Amino acid sequence: MNLITLNFEVSYIEKEFRESKQKLFSTILVYQKWIFGLINFLSFVSCLISKNWIIASISIGTLILILISIRLNKKYPYVYEIAIIIYMLSINAYIAFEQQFASNDWQYTETFFISFTFASLLNLMNFMKRALLLIITVTLHLIFGVRHSDINIDTYFRYLLYVVLYVQFMYQFERLLRTTFLDYQKCQQYLNKISKFKDVQSYSVKYDERKSLILIEKNNSKRILKEDQEEFLKMVLNMQLSMHIQKSRVAEIISVDNLLSPKKQTLKQFLVYYTQESNSDINDTPSKIKQDIQIYGFYQEQVFALSIFRSFDVKPVTVLLMKESKSETQEEEMRLRMRNNSKQLHYIQQIFDKQIKKSLIYFKWIKNFANKQTDAQLINKTLQMINYSLNKGYTDFLNLETFTLQKMLSLGIKQFDLILLIKDVFAFYDGYNKQKPQSLGYIQQFEVINNLSSNSIMSDYKYTKLLLHNLINYTSKKSSTIQVILDEVTTDFSLTPIIRIKILYQGPNITKNQLHGLPILNPQSLQELRHNSTVPLDLDLAVSLILIRRLGPFDRLKLIQQKRKSNYLEFYIFQQLTEDYLLIPITSMKPSDKIKVQEYSRIANSFSTSIQIESPGDSIQFL
Repeated sequence: MNLITLNFEVSYIEKEFRESKQKLFSTILVYQKWIFGLINFLSFVSCLISKNWIIASISIGTLILILISIRLNKKYPYVYEIAIIIYMLSINAYIAFEQQFASNDWQYTETFFISFTFASLLNLMNFMKRALLLIITVTLHLIFGVRHSDINIDTYFRYLLYVVLYVQFMYQFERLLRTTFLDYQKCQQYLNKISKFKDVQSYSVKYDERKSLILIEKNNSKRILKEDQEEFLKMVLNMQLSMHIQKSRVAEIISVDNLLSPKKQTLKQFLVYYTQESNSDINDTPSKIKQDIQIYGFYQEQVFALSIFRSFDVKPVTVLLMKESKSETQEEEMRLRMRNNSKQLHYIQQIFDKQIKKSLIYFKWIKNFANKQTDAQLINKTLQMINYSLNKGYTDFLNLETFTLQKMLSLGIKQFDLILLIKDVFAFYDGYNKQKPQSLGYIQQFEVINNLSSNSIMSDYKYTKLLLHNLINYTSKKSSTIQVILDEVTTDFSLTPIIRIKILYQGPNITKNQLHGLPILNPQSLQELRHNSTVPLDLDLAVSLILIRRLGPFDRLKLIQQKRKSNYLEFYIFQQLTEDYLLIPITSMKPSDKIKVQEYSRIANSFSTSIQIESPGDSIQFL
C-alpha cells in the first residue's frame, strides 16, 4: 500500500477494493442521489425567483448529471462522481468570488449547511480525490473568501489546523478501511483454500414463512443465482438424514432400500425446524436447540458428513457445512466394484465353458478315440469347430479386456486390405453360426459394396478386426442377410479421406430400454457402478463405441431403424490412422448417449443417397 496515496500496489486488489466500496455505498448512493437532486432542484427554483443565474446554472447542470447517473448507473457508474466534482468546484469558486467582490456578505448559515453536503459527498471518494478537492476548496476560500485586512496571522494557522485535522481523519479512516478490506480478503482466501483442500461445501440459509428456505450464501459467495437456489432446494429435499449420529450405524443404513424408508427425515425438514428455532432465540429466549449438530446425510447414493450451526447476521441464519464422507462412500464403491469384478470373472468362466472347454473335449476325442483314416472327414470338421470356438473365445476375451482397461494398448498400425478383412470376418461368422446346433438350417448371405479408390488402409489391424467382429456378430444374430457399403468422404479436418461404413441388416428394432441396459464405459459414480452391477455384460455395441472412437474421427454410432426396410449401422474410420492421434480418456460414457437411434420416417426428407457428416466439434475433442 502506498503511504501517500493509500492505493494498493497490486492493481487487481485496488480494483476489487473500489468495487467492494462501491457496493458497500450503493444503498447510500441510491438515497443520496435523490436527496442531492432535490437540493439542486430547490436551489434552481429559488435562484430563478431571486434571478441568481450563476447558481441556477450550476444547479440545473448538476441536476441533469444526477438524472443521467440514475439512468445509466450500471453502464457509466462514474457520471455521479463527475457531477459531485463539478458541483463542488463550481459552488465553492462562486462562494469565494462572491465573498470577495459582492457588496453584501454571503450568509453564514448557508455556508454552514453546504459544508455538511461537502462532507457527505467527499466521503464517497478515495483519499486522493477527497484531499485534492479539499485543498482546492480551502485555497479558494483562503484567497478569495476572506477579508485579509480583518484577520490576524494566527487565524490562518487555525484554519490550516482545522484542515489538517480533517485530512488526518480522512487518511486514518481510509487506511483502516483498506486494512480491514485486506484482512477480509485474506480470510476469504483462507476459507476458500481450506474448503477446496478439505472438499467442504458451505451454505448459509434463512427461513421465510412465505418462501421456505432461502439460500443467502454459498461457498463464501453471496452472489446467488436462481439455479443455485433451485439446486440447493433439490438437494435438501432429497437428502435423507441418519437418525443415528454414531458413525457405526451408517453402514447399517447405507443401502438404497433403507434410504427410501418413509421413517427417515429429509434435510429440508430438519433445516426448517432448526431455523425456526434459531429465529425464536433472537431475544435470548430459551431454545430447544443450543448445540451444534453433527449428522450424516445420504444423497444420490453418496454419504455426506454434515455440520449445522447457527450464526448471526441482521437476523440469525443457519450455516450448513457439507463434506462427502469418503470412508462410507468408498466402502460402497468397493462393494460395487467387487460385484462388477465378480461378473467379469463369471464372463471369463462362460468363455471357458462355452468355447475353451468344448475345444479341449474335441481335442481329447481326436487324440484318444478318433481313427485318423476312417474318421478323417469328421476330424477336419471337428478341427474347424475348434478353430471357430477358439477364435470366438479370443474375441470375447479381447472385448472384456478392452472394456475393462478403457484404453488401447500399444498401437499396431500397419497397412492391410480392408475388403479381405471384412470377407474373412463374414466367412468366420457364416461358419460359426452354421456349426451351432440351433443354426443348422441358417444360411448367411452377405455382400460388400466397395466404393473406395483403394482397398488398402493404414490402421490398427487388431482393433479394426475386433470392431468388425462385434458389429457383424450383433447383426448376424438379427438377420440372415447382411450388406456392407464402403464410401470415401472428404472432410475439412482430415487431409486424407475418411471411410464411411454402413452395415445393412433386416431385424427387429432396438428399444430404448435395451439401449439403457448396456453397460456404462468407465463408470465413476456409485449410481453408474450400481447400473453396471445390475445389467448383463453385453459388450458388442459398448466396446464398439470405444473402437469407433479410437479408429475414427467421431465417437458415435448411428443406428437407422426402418419399419419395412433394412435397418443399418453407420460409423466412420480413418483411412490413415497415425500414432500421434490421441484422445481425451473416456470418463463415464453411456452407450445410450453415443448410439444415435433415428427412425427412417422422421429423417427421410433430409436423407438422399448419403448422410450429412456431423462436425468433429459435436462429438469428441482432440488433444
